[in-house]
Amino acid sequence: MKKLIYMLLIVIAFSCNKKEANVVKETTSVIDPKNPLNKLKYDNKIDFYCKMDITKYGVSDTTHYKGKLYGFCAKMCKDEFLKNPEMYLAKK
Repeated sequence: MKKLIYMLLIVIAFSCNKKEANVVKETTSVIDPKNPLNKLKYDNKIDFYCKMDITKYGVSDTTHYKGKLYGFCAKMCKDEFLKNPEMYLAKK
């Protein structure tokens, strides 16, 4: 009987931890509200090169291309985009 109780306690403990971990993951955002780049409206939500969600993690570099403003997580991602922007926009 004691073994059954211990096993139930272990199952309950592990199942509760999994639920809490998922909730924390879903609500975590690392956008710096002091960064003025994060307040602009972009024509993309995902960094074209590395596929990072800029609405969740923020923007550190931008570029204008054909009258639209695009945000990127890093200068390297922007530079890669600018090497062949039409290729990335076709995949959009």
